[in-house]
Amino acid sequence: MLISAALLLLLPGLASATATSCTSALDCSLNCVCTGGACVCDKPWGGTGCGVLQYKMNQPVTAKNLYTLNETGAQAAPASGPCVTPAGSCPALDTWNGPIVDTTAIDGKFHMFNPLYRKGSLLATVDMMYGTARNITGPYTWESFTGNAPDSEPPSFVGGPQLGENMGSNPAFVTYVEGSKTKFALFASGVHVAEHVAGPYTKLEGCNTPGGNPAPIYHKGAWYATYQQTDQIVTTPALVPGCKWTHFSAIEPKLSSGTQEDPFMYVDKRGNWHIINHAYDTGQFVNCGNSTLSAHSFSSDEGKTWHMLKPDVEPYTHEVHYEDGTSHIYNTLERPNAHFNAAGEMTHINLAADLMAQDAGCVTYAHCPAKRGGKCACTNCKYADHAGSIIIALDV
Repeated sequence: MLISAALLLLLPGLASATATSCTSALDCSLNCVCTGGACVCDKPWGGTGCGVLQYKMNQPVTAKNLYTLNETGAQAAPASGPCVTPAGSCPALDTWNGPIVDTTAIDGKFHMFNPLYRKGSLLATVDMMYGTARNITGPYTWESFTGNAPDSEPPSFVGGPQLGENMGSNPAFVTYVEGSKTKFALFASGVHVAEHVAGPYTKLEGCNTPGGNPAPIYHKGAWYATYQQTDQIVTTPALVPGCKWTHFSAIEPKLSSGTQEDPFMYVDKRGNWHIINHAYDTGQFVNCGNSTLSAHSFSSDEGKTWHMLKPDVEPYTHEVHYEDGTSHIYNTLERPNAHFNAAGEMTHINLAADLMAQDAGCVTYAHCPAKRGGKCACTNCKYADHAGSIIIALDV
């Protein structure tokens, strides 16, 4: 039966039709119903080809920085300049985002795993911080997940599950059901599994995914993952010591220019596969609010063949508006992690963020890797600025 566009607009979970024409859902990023030659987007997607996440206005203030213990001495640039200069650094400690796990059906809480970096650095982690909250947007109560928090942290925040090792950067997390049991897998300096979100965790020796920064999913009884370069999917039948990850599929095409990294992979309510990436171009120095920021790939055949809208359409954008009347143009937003409600709608996306420099960028920063012509790129301001973790509520 052919369903009219007018009827579709009355159905829950669907936004208004966009101006994008379509012959199939692939023309609409697989985030739609294609009817009458037009994309009718699933919420919270909109824009060209249903490829752009729609942010809510009036975001909660708690969402501006989920780990507020590290704000000491940090102010918004350019009023105070960067945190790190040739003369030293401000007292702020950096975080760079991690997964948030929803176990509200079990214990009424959200649990976040967030790498903590030493003062003035985004290159060396000192601990994995573990936060819990009653609302996904916070506020979070924090403790050390490994018991190795630095001396500059209050003693009350040293403790936690005592895994006993610095777990490095770029954690990922999957909640899955094996048999009749709900289990938890933490991918951070290896693969760790537990029967409770807070542990105890068992490290599976020899089961590391190839490449860093893994983006894993558990789907139809098997495991799949991509990683930093986002050039292939690998798979393994089970998470066990010594598990072997083998090639499953190649991921192409890519953005027309720039670099994709920091993948987050998920399967939507229709069974389509998606990957959201941070993206950047180190040749972009000013007008950072228009710089390359994100990318979206999608597959309608169980992750075997991948597609991308052309010309490039970026799934998440720079500017966020808050309930206190402020707004922020984030010059970079990285390490995306998405969250879904029971209807399969994406409700939030949490990201690593440069909390200081905005649209103007940081062309003259002294502390900046990979300068071009002596200029610091928008995406690299984070190395001298104060960096943190934010969450954005989406319009569903």
